[in-house]
Amino acid sequence: MVKLDPVLLKKNQQSEISSYLIAADEVEKSLGRNREELVRIARFLKDYAPDRILLLGSGASWVTLYSGYYFLQTCTSLPVTHRYGPEFLADEPRQHAKARTVAILASYSGNTADTVNAARACRERGYPTIALCRTRKGKLMELADHLVTYESVCLYTSAMANLLWLLAEYAELRGERVEAARMKEELEHLPGKLRACLAKSEEVAGEAVERLKDERFFYVLGDGAVWGLAYQWGYTNLMEYAKINAACLRSSEWRHGPLEVLPSSPAMVQFVGSDASREYSIGTQAYCRSRGARLAVFDSQDYFSTHPVLAPFALHTVSQLFLISYCTLHGRDMDAYGEMHKRPYLPGETYF
Repeated sequence: MVKLDPVLLKKNQQSEISSYLIAADEVEKSLGRNREELVRIARFLKDYAPDRILLLGSGASWVTLYSGYYFLQTCTSLPVTHRYGPEFLADEPRQHAKARTVAILASYSGNTADTVNAARACRERGYPTIALCRTRKGKLMELADHLVTYESVCLYTSAMANLLWLLAEYAELRGERVEAARMKEELEHLPGKLRACLAKSEEVAGEAVERLKDERFFYVLGDGAVWGLAYQWGYTNLMEYAKINAACLRSSEWRHGPLEVLPSSPAMVQFVGSDASREYSIGTQAYCRSRGARLAVFDSQDYFSTHPVLAPFALHTVSQLFLISYCTLHGRDMDAYGEMHKRPYLPGETYF
């Protein structure tokens, strides 16, 4: 097994992004605390009867919203759009301004510039807004009509659980009771399942780091419900914390062009869920293995069974453990930034 600096390991285990040890408790607490508020907002949605739900965010918060999008898109008949803040500002079709839209915007800090700007645009268009943030402080919370706070550093798991409960409540009020009931039941069981998968996650993460410890570039693959997590892990986690390059691709699209890099035996981390995209993921995995790719596979079915939309929760722990070990092995302090939080991205803009 790889040897890790115990001092840096402990620091990285306590970094702001590291939440795998408290994720179960925090999901349990926030859902219990917010239950009545989530029901109230769901009733507002039912009464307002929007033509679509618009999900807006940036970075990891955009990924959080992806699970809500995937649930509505695949399990309900409720119209939904999922966009980045700048994408919404740049090319939102004009005819949508006439539709009855409710926007749900997510930001860990409540001050993410792209999301705050999108919230202002929503207000100008007359869209009612729901903000999903860590606390009640921040510019986004000041702009929103309805607030959901999870009061936790678990910006992915707690935020996503609250969003999915809200959308399940709304779906139930709309008459889609079977899927709504299944989602809420699985969310209630989730904390216990997260606690139970720690040992398995530690084993798989340790083996994966040992196999890929010397790599400085990863292809990160995912599809279906786990695409958002794969995208976050490659696009923000590896580059933001491990300070290495990564390319995030859908497993089902690997056959177009990327096949030609296989002779160089690339390092790949694949996230695999349990939804209908699974067959494509397994096919890609088998092909790439046969052509020499070095793979670490995080498969949700190896940890616990749950609603297919909740597969990212099953892979949250193992992905964090890999990241923490890899960063520690290469001497990376996960709370040390060189650019982010240091310099404005655009003139006059605060980062968070």
